[in-house]
Amino acid sequence: MKKIDEVLAGCRSVAILGHVHPDGDCVGSCLGLYHYIRKRMPEAETDVYLEPFPKEFAFLNGADRVRHEFDTEKVYELCIVCDASDRQRLGKGAEILDRADRTVSIDHHKTNTGFAGQTFLEAEISSTCELLYEMMEEEQVDREIAACLYMGMIHDTGVFKYQSATARTMEIAGKLMSTGIPFTDIIDRTFYQKNYRQSKAMGQALLNSSLYAEGMLICSVLTAEELKRFEASSMDMEGIVEQLRLVEDVEAAAFLYEMEPGIFKASMRSRECVDVSETAAAFGGGGHARAAGCTLYGSREEVTKRLLERLEQACLRKG
Repeated sequence: MKKIDEVLAGCRSVAILGHVHPDGDCVGSCLGLYHYIRKRMPEAETDVYLEPFPKEFAFLNGADRVRHEFDTEKVYELCIVCDASDRQRLGKGAEILDRADRTVSIDHHKTNTGFAGQTFLEAEISSTCELLYEMMEEEQVDREIAACLYMGMIHDTGVFKYQSATARTMEIAGKLMSTGIPFTDIIDRTFYQKNYRQSKAMGQALLNSSLYAEGMLICSVLTAEELKRFEASSMDMEGIVEQLRLVEDVEAAAFLYEMEPGIFKASMRSRECVDVSETAAAFGGGGHARAAGCTLYGSREEVTKRLLERLEQACLRKG
């Protein structure tokens, strides 16, 4: 596998981008790469651009240096995209990508469209953070870098319980832990701990849920009005679809929330049989067989009906 040092060779300015609504693997990979470049090439101008992300990730060193306002006029020699499967998933960052002299995508989504000039894709690997570790010089991965990569790995593996977690994943996690990172605190703080808004939203989502496909499918929707009532935002939705997936006998789970009137973000998870990335791709989204997402447009009833039609068929076919 090509090393990231070869990709960086000779660059004097680097922009690092991630996908819209950044999750743990996105934030962890972007910041982990940022610290690695700063260590290996301190003379290079390096900027990370991400939309605002959950405050639970703010403990990572360098989180306060992430630029949330996108400088779309600046031209970088190299633009590296982490954890995004297509150009549309970059939001305003796509304009930075388009202006860069060279573009690179580092990703683990099988739905990656090959939108960058050079793509490093490992669809069988647990996370972009794991892929990044394999591309880095191992002896250069210090405690600062390790904390970022470890956080991303635990989020995309469900703290190592998903099928994507392999023996190699666990080996890398052990090496990251050996740098002295507070691994227990990272798991508790970013994966399990919920604020009061999140807890209320979770409770309402469970109350709103219904079973379909002979009990193999569960779906819940939160409207913009409900989010407003809880003073919750998109950053408070983390973990809800996972909780739905844990319901007994459920094979697939879907959770939708209304980002703004008529625009719904859908997250899907499955246990063993249903490939939810197929449903996501049908609506212009992407992801993995067991975890995927997309954006749907229309009324609550319309978007739910369209999504459930495909998921029910998938569940009954596999059942």
